[in-house]
Amino acid sequence: MVSAAPAVVRRWDPGLPFRAVRELSAAAQEVIHGTHMAGDDGKADAIIVLGALVLPDGEPSGSLRARAAAAAMLFHEGRAPVVVATGAHHRQPPGEAVVTRRLLLAANVPDSAILLEEKSRNTHGNLLFARGLLPTADRVLLVTEPFHLARALRLARTVGFPDPRPWPVVSPAWGRPWDRWRLTLRDIASLALVRAGGV
Repeated sequence: MVSAAPAVVRRWDPGLPFRAVRELSAAAQEVIHGTHMAGDDGKADAIIVLGALVLPDGEPSGSLRARAAAAAMLFHEGRAPVVVATGAHHRQPPGEAVVTRRLLLAANVPDSAILLEEKSRNTHGNLLFARGLLPTADRVLLVTEPFHLARALRLARTVGFPDPRPWPVVSPAWGRPWDRWRLTLRDIASLALVRAGGV
């Protein structure tokens, strides 16, 4: 009988919060720059739909609808041969990837062109497990809101995608000034942690 490999436990790094505070200014500049990125107009090996909230009744949030709609449009334009739907369920099924697949199918993306990544619970996981599904992909289109692009692009490179490209989408949250600023500030803090060596 082969025993299971021991789980990898990351120890808390007490210096991480202090390093993250030092990275806040650079992270803010990076995120703000990301909010002004235009969508890449070239072809890619794959389209990755980053996970977003699924409502308690199993319906997609406005963010998830916008991301799936953009991915379907890119697929039908022939920008990439495959779409990766990412994200596990959080409190109860269905998960983000499953709901995204449902939206893609409704938009006439063939099931054979959809890959499901159902393990992840954050952006780093979305991209890490997507990399496992796309071991030879170099250029990928990352579909998400503008406030999220800088962190997504940085994390994509970290997990081994050498040429990630942005595809910003306008969701209901991005269209509401309060939510736009709230989510932008949240991503600045998250990116500061990434820059400081956290995930």
